[in-house]
Amino acid sequence: MKRSLVVVAFILLTSLVFSQSVYWEETFTPAPADWSLDANWSFSGGTLTLSWSPTITNYNLSAVSPVLSLPDNVGDLIVTQFIDAYSPVNEIMAIGVIVDGGLPQELWQYELIGGNWGAAGGEDVVLSLSEFAGEDIQLEFRSYGASTYNFDYWYIYNVMITALFDNDLAAVEVLGPPNAEIDQPDLWQVNVRNIGMLEQNSFTVKLYQASGMGLELGSIDVLETIQPLDVVAFNFFWTPDVLGDTELYGKVILAGDECQNNDMTQNLDVTIFPEGERQYLLWDNDNNSYYTDPNTGATKNCEDGLEEALSANGINYQLVTQLPKVLRNYNVVFACLGLYCVG
Repeated sequence: MKRSLVVVAFILLTSLVFSQSVYWEETFTPAPADWSLDANWSFSGGTLTLSWSPTITNYNLSAVSPVLSLPDNVGDLIVTQFIDAYSPVNEIMAIGVIVDGGLPQELWQYELIGGNWGAAGGEDVVLSLSEFAGEDIQLEFRSYGASTYNFDYWYIYNVMITALFDNDLAAVEVLGPPNAEIDQPDLWQVNVRNIGMLEQNSFTVKLYQASGMGLELGSIDVLETIQPLDVVAFNFFWTPDVLGDTELYGKVILAGDECQNNDMTQNLDVTIFPEGERQYLLWDNDNNSYYTDPNTGATKNCEDGLEEALSANGINYQLVTQLPKVLRNYNVVFACLGLYCVG
């Protein structure tokens, strides 16, 4: 009986975690203008970064967010980060909150004497904000200790605040080909997820072309039930009639939606190509490996040879570093896997 109760409690806890909606998020792309940064803090390459250089001894350096008004049903603070240590002595990395301009309250700290924290590229630390529900806060990322020379970098890739809502539908993504033939109908899907606590059975899903204020390409009134945590795909057929590059996005409309920050998807880039034109995709998946050209001695990327061959034959192609989810409109896909594992 005890085991059953533990399992049920785990399931309920898991449901609560995965039902949380994104209330506020900072991706650092583009670099925000409303953060306060001490020395050695900067925005670089889509990250908030604390650097060791220039060296500062007996340092105490912070990066502070703008004022954020938390809802009464606030959930967690999720920070995606990586800490790269070097020769630590007593240096500390800490995450905290400042309530109504008061003194910082630490929620998490890490002693660099323990070595690197997380994985390169980012790992999540999840901190509860429930005790600050309804408050106006600022987030503080702070490091202090003997010398900045004793670490390399603290990379913060993403900062997110979640909340729990009864009624919340999210438009997750537009799924479909990144290329389409002019004057030919094609299929795209808008995926919708119920991240609220209650089931929903009356809402509208739309597909738009991102031109001007948004050109509506299709609309579906949904009367079927979508349960909490479920993801449902809605199909839209669209016949493009103009050549060139465009963008598509999806939107979900729910009466009484308590969080509208997630009602629209990110844009999907789509290229409309002429009738009958063959499509070639070059996937650069070689982990940045390279080789020495035997004829010239020059150092070349592994994809360079394929690009040169395609260009020499007058073939238009798309070069990508991430393989599109839908490939059906490509006639040929080249995968460049490299020569060896770099790093």
